[in-house]
Amino acid sequence: MPKPPTIHTQPVLPALSVEAVISTIAGREHPMILDSADTGPGRGRYTFAVCDPVEVAYWDGKRVDPFETMRQKLQQTGMDIDSREVTSDFGLCPGWVGYYAYEAGRFIEKLPATTRADVGLPIALFALYDTAAVFDSLTQQWTLVAADLSAYGYKRPPIEDRFSAWRKLLAQANEREAHPAPFPDSPIHNMSKYKYLQMIERGLEYIAAGDIFQVNLARRESYRVQEPPMSTYLRLRRTNPGAYAAFLGLDRGSGSAILSASPELFLHLRGREVLTRPIKGTRPRSDDPQTDAAYQMELAVSAKDRAELAMIVDLERNDLGRVCEYGSVRVSAARHSPAWPYELESHPTVHHLVANVTGRLAEKHDAIDLVRACFPGGSITGAPKVRAMEIIDELEPTERSVYTGSIGYFGLDGSMMLNIAIRTMLVNDGLLHIYAGGGIVADSVPEDEYAETQAKALGLCRALGVEPAQPVEMR
Repeated sequence: MPKPPTIHTQPVLPALSVEAVISTIAGREHPMILDSADTGPGRGRYTFAVCDPVEVAYWDGKRVDPFETMRQKLQQTGMDIDSREVTSDFGLCPGWVGYYAYEAGRFIEKLPATTRADVGLPIALFALYDTAAVFDSLTQQWTLVAADLSAYGYKRPPIEDRFSAWRKLLAQANEREAHPAPFPDSPIHNMSKYKYLQMIERGLEYIAAGDIFQVNLARRESYRVQEPPMSTYLRLRRTNPGAYAAFLGLDRGSGSAILSASPELFLHLRGREVLTRPIKGTRPRSDDPQTDAAYQMELAVSAKDRAELAMIVDLERNDLGRVCEYGSVRVSAARHSPAWPYELESHPTVHHLVANVTGRLAEKHDAIDLVRACFPGGSITGAPKVRAMEIIDELEPTERSVYTGSIGYFGLDGSMMLNIAIRTMLVNDGLLHIYAGGGIVADSVPEDEYAETQAKALGLCRALGVEPAQPVEMR
């Protein structure tokens, strides 16, 4: 097999805002943005904009394994999974961009399939891009990045021609005014508040019976929308910027799209170094500094939330241990307390607890092995994972689709990054779906858990110009 493709780069001048570039590619074929809208220590740095893919692959979830066939596609496009040679200086480079829906986990574990599939999106979709525009939030500069795939049978324009086409495209970039959100129709809920509280009570019964230690349970509200999803996304990145945000346009014009403001990193692989950053524990933000600080302190000292995160950290350590070198998996210490290896992160609408779990991928394993060992993320399933997923399927009435799956990329330089698709909206067939959930443990209070879902949905609903709606009580 030929060596991994050489990565070529070219700086772009003058500097452009991320929103101007996003708006410019909106009408292209399959526009996708992996967006570090919320930067900071331990968070995203690069924003990655692509359009007009070389190839698009999608899986309907019926028979073909989306993980194994993705492995074949990575091998066919020059990803050297044996040497893990990283040839790009950037955190992101051209490659396969897309998502795995939560239900793709049924190709890893034997699970029931009783939830109603009503969103209408593929179980997985990845598109191959050989040219990208990458924004570095540290230097505030854009760079064009391209890969030569000719050795792998792809007939593509020369690198300089592709760079020239992108320069012409970016020359059209203009700042767009932020239009107010059109007020949507009343939401359609997949369950009433009563049913959600009842679902939590059932989860608590499973915990009391010893089936599980924790289970993540979610609900959904849907709105009929007419505006282009890209317009909604531009507001979303202002109201609720995420460190691992994304916009995935699934068709030309992007009437079908995924809008994510995720704060959570699922997996990052560079060389053979692996990082996952599970999030657990939530408190709302407040405009009053004293109240906001009180929420932070309440979360930091909460035995319940610390125990909840500790359970998921143990689960993630176990998952990484299946494919990482023996003894390499570590939970890194927080900046202020080596004895307590978790950190408190503040986001636009909520505070969270987060942990860093690292490892070194064993020589006999590749990126797909890593994903299969860990997918879906433990922070959005529960523990033990498989039993928690069985209970989720039993209790939740509708599919999660991309929500709590993963969005990201497999780079042609051997790198990989996937988020946990929380704080994520799905748009298809004129409906926009918003999900929110939380981890249920033995001392969870159902009303408090419901309030947590309201706080998590707040930033997404504000992008629509509404507040999180309370379902009509239909018992």
